[in-house]
Amino acid sequence: MGIGTAQAQTASETVLHNFASPLRGARPYAGVIRDSAGNLYGTTQSGGAAGWGVVFKVDAAGQETVLYNFTGGADGGNPQAGVIGDSAGNLYGTTFEGGRAGWGVVYKLDGAGHQTVLHSFTGGADGGYPAAGVIRDSAGNLYGTTVNGGAGFGVVYKLDTAGHEKVLYSFTGGADGGDPLAGVIHDSAGNLYGTTNAGGTGFAGAVYKLDGAGHETVLHSFTGGADGGQPYAGVILDSAGNLYGTTYFGGTADWGVVYKLDASGQETVLYNFTGGADGGYPAAGVIRDPAGNLYGTTYAGGAGISGVVYELDTSGQETALYSFTNGADGGYTTAGVVRDSAGNLYGTTGYGGAANVGVVFKLDASGQETVLYGFPGAAAGSYPDAGVMRDPTGNLYGTTYDGGAANAGVVYKLDTAGQTVLYTFTGLADGGGPYAGVIRDSSGNLFGTTAYGGTGFGVVYKLDPAGKETVLHTFAGSDDGAVPYAGVIGDSAGGLYGTTYLGGTAGAGVVYKLDAAGHETVLYSFTGTADGRYPYAGVIRDSAGNLYGTTISGGTKESGVVYRLDTSGRETVLYSFTGGADGSYARAGVIRDAAGNLYGTTEYGGAAGAGVVYKLDTSGNETVLHSFTGGADGGNPVAGVISDSAGNLYGTTQKGGSANAGVVYKLDLSGQETVLYSFTGGVDGGAPDAGVIRDPSGNLYGTTYSGGKASTGVVFKLAPQ
Repeated sequence: MGIGTAQAQTASETVLHNFASPLRGARPYAGVIRDSAGNLYGTTQSGGAAGWGVVFKVDAAGQETVLYNFTGGADGGNPQAGVIGDSAGNLYGTTFEGGRAGWGVVYKLDGAGHQTVLHSFTGGADGGYPAAGVIRDSAGNLYGTTVNGGAGFGVVYKLDTAGHEKVLYSFTGGADGGDPLAGVIHDSAGNLYGTTNAGGTGFAGAVYKLDGAGHETVLHSFTGGADGGQPYAGVILDSAGNLYGTTYFGGTADWGVVYKLDASGQETVLYNFTGGADGGYPAAGVIRDPAGNLYGTTYAGGAGISGVVYELDTSGQETALYSFTNGADGGYTTAGVVRDSAGNLYGTTGYGGAANVGVVFKLDASGQETVLYGFPGAAAGSYPDAGVMRDPTGNLYGTTYDGGAANAGVVYKLDTAGQTVLYTFTGLADGGGPYAGVIRDSSGNLFGTTAYGGTGFGVVYKLDPAGKETVLHTFAGSDDGAVPYAGVIGDSAGGLYGTTYLGGTAGAGVVYKLDAAGHETVLYSFTGTADGRYPYAGVIRDSAGNLYGTTISGGTKESGVVYRLDTSGRETVLYSFTGGADGSYARAGVIRDAAGNLYGTTEYGGAAGAGVVYKLDTSGNETVLHSFTGGADGGNPVAGVISDSAGNLYGTTQKGGSANAGVVYKLDLSGQETVLYSFTGGVDGGAPDAGVIRDPSGNLYGTTYSGGKASTGVVFKLAPQ
């Protein structure tokens, strides 16, 4: 195993392009609150001037005001929770990331838009990553939860008016629960109530009570069966002491439930979602009107398969008040609703709207929806998940997963004059969300895939030099495959080869071929057992027509495999990862040298659990060339490697490095690693999901998923020093 690492950077970086951010915010994960004048207040998880989310106000006329732009630094970033307000007009909330240590903050925003960080989490005993917001008592103390930190499975905390934090309870991840995604509520006696997403005796989450002395009582442990499982949302309390909530999974159809817990902890399932017209996967909790009716939302299901707003009456009768289409009206909401005295409901969706980055909506008592505000997207694209390819004249081509007029991604070209958007996806029949990059033929046509769009399961597309798109194949989500995260490769006859992450006869993904006329042949359908499951990466092809690739799970130890597929469609598992020192979760594919050896990376496993670079010889013997520590040498390589004529390997890691924002590395034949560049997560970029390409002069080119001027990624060039 190569363990030597040269820490000094040996290449200079040039940012070739900064991707834009939706300046008004994007992806409102949380709902809104409403003041007496009818103004709505909330947060977006991303977008804004720095790309780290915003706090916004939408007035009764539908005019949005950005009250605060998070920078992702000491002030926090990526708020997943909404806000609460006090009588003086101050707002309080949390950010999931950012802060002095990067583990999130609790903040206050005054009426003039001045932010004060009340507490910056360290990820240690005080907690880390607060996914939920806060509540406030009459004395001004704040209470909330974190998903991590404490004993490792999150905490319940109190923050007094001076900003002093007290950990009220630290979850162990056992019978007491763990990973509380939701916040807490309190009763008149000062007891706190909440849920955990994990732990409990049934390992599917729990409902808990915490008294004033910090003693926890588990009121109910979910089994993941008929009683529900994995509650993402918290609970509400009625005057009789009954609690009401939802679970994201479980129930008779495994689409989640609405439940009631009485004061003795006896659970009653009030409703089982079917995933059909009634909705499915309720990520948000419920609210209750004076008559005892419950209202909430589901992330999926409904007539438009994009979630519903529902009412549940006191007899357990559910009515889908509105079904989202994921069009202009919004779709896929993770947030609940608030209700005014006239019975109107208000909420947000994380997707849909004119730019597909979410909306703020109103639903009147008759079920008529009005979009109060649709967040605008970034026309030039944002968040490049894939790397770039280079044509003979030095132009670069790539894709972004988000951005564009419909926020469904773009295909772009980068030349010496700057960026040109070649095609903007709509997210409909033409596809949406291209995770993978493109390949180019001698005529200048580009070929690639989208992860969704078409009938909902992705497409393979061709883009001619004039920017005209042709959908070559639309995946049906059945035996032909679904959700192609990987791109395609081509042969001399015009055939294309690739993989889908899902679909196939066992739902575990397929390897497919498209001929020049666009006819698909499924070459192999994974069974999800020893042969592998979920091929995230694509394939390579040797001169004899054999294909080689990886899966992220399956195999003898459920840690993924490296496989070969011969021309008759017979699969051979060349190596099955154990999840230990040899690596685990091969999200990237492989490359092959002239002798037939394969090289690749795993995202996890290795000596420190931060991934490895491996070599697999023709006999199936694996050698770990480098085991990442997660420190200065990098950690968690999502992308694979390339090689030069001398056999040196080059790649990226998503994490680690001097600022934990990833590195570009070189690995020589002896396994000696040199860190060529360590990203800061600032204007130079951060978290590279994709690998690099190399020109004849030794310059490397790639993309980062985040960082840059708007925190939505960059295209970079590294020149040897």
